[in-house]
Amino acid sequence: MRNKRLLSVLLTLSLTGAILSGCQKETPEESSVFENLNESDNEQTSDSSTATDSQPTEIQSEESTEPPAPTGDLYEDFKTGAAKAKFTKSVDRGSYLILSDILEDGQSYSLSEISDKLASSGDYNFTANGDATYRYLDCGNDGDKELLVSQEYSAIDMGGEIFTLFMILKDMGGELKICYDQDMWSRSDITINDDGTIYGSGSGGAALHVYDFAYVDAKGDYHFYYGSEENITPFGDFYYNVNGESKSISLEGLDTDHLIINTYYFESDYEKRNDYISFNMIDDGYNIVTTDEDFTDSNEIYKRLTENGIKVYGHLELANLLHDRAVEIGYPDTSDGENN
Repeated sequence: MRNKRLLSVLLTLSLTGAILSGCQKETPEESSVFENLNESDNEQTSDSSTATDSQPTEIQSEESTEPPAPTGDLYEDFKTGAAKAKFTKSVDRGSYLILSDILEDGQSYSLSEISDKLASSGDYNFTANGDATYRYLDCGNDGDKELLVSQEYSAIDMGGEIFTLFMILKDMGGELKICYDQDMWSRSDITINDDGTIYGSGSGGAALHVYDFAYVDAKGDYHFYYGSEENITPFGDFYYNVNGESKSISLEGLDTDHLIINTYYFESDYEKRNDYISFNMIDDGYNIVTTDEDFTDSNEIYKRLTENGIKVYGHLELANLLHDRAVEIGYPDTSDGENN
C-alpha cells in the first residue's frame, strides 16, 4: 500500500494547486534542465572562376551538401539529422503542435522534417526557433537511456506565441521510436522527470485548472495515468462526461462561491472520457474546509449532485480509485524511490 503515500501527495496537489497559485503558472517540483547542444548548419558554398580574354575559363565544381554520416549512436545521429524516429499516432498528446495531423503513423522522420511540416501545414505557420535541446532520461530506472528532445516554435499567425514540442525517443534495438510527444505554451506547463514520469498542468482562466499524469516505461510504452479538472466557484450549469457523452446539471440556487468541483478521468482521449466527480468546500480565503459531513445529504451541493444521478466520490474513495489505477498501469511510486 505504499502507493497511498504517493497518491495522497498527488491528490493534495490536484485538489489544492489552483488555490495556492491562483492564475499564476505553477512551479514544478523538478525543473527540466536541458543541455544545449547547438549544432552548426551545413553551408552550401560555391566558388566560380572569372573568365578573362587572356586565360581560358576554369569551371570549379560546386561543393554539395551531404547529410551527416551516421555514427552508430542513434541518439547522436538524430541530433545531427543522420537518423530518423518512427512516429506513432497513439502517443501524440499535442494540442496545437498536433503531429498526428501532419505525420504518417508508422513512418520515420528527422526533426528538421517535422519542423518543415509544422511550418507548411495547419493554420498557424509554426517556425522553429533556434536549435533543439536534449536531455537523457532513464525511463523505468532500468539503466537504459532514452532521449528527451525539446524544440521551440513561434506561431506567426498567433502574434508570435511561443510553443515548445517535447518528444521522448527510445532506441528499440537499432530503430528510433517516438514514445511520446506533447506541446507546451504560455497557458500550460510540462515537467518530464528523469524516470519517465510526466506531469502536465494548464489553465482555462482563473476558475478552471487542469492536470494530467503519465509515464513512459522501460520498454518505451506510454501510459496515461489520469487527468483532472478543478472548477473553482462554478456558476450556471456544471458540465461533465459519462462514457464520452456530455451531460450537465444546473447549479442555480446553490452557494457556489464556496465550492470547487473536481473531476477525474483515466482516458487519454479527452473526448471519450468518463468523469469521476468529487468536490471541496472553501472559505472566503479559498482555504479548503471540507469535512466528512459534507458528503451527506446535509450538504446542498452533495444533495444536488446525487439527486441528478451523479456518483460523488469522497476523498478516501477517490484516493482508493487512483491507487487502483496506479496498480493497473504500473505507475512508478516516486515518493520513496521504489516501484510497485
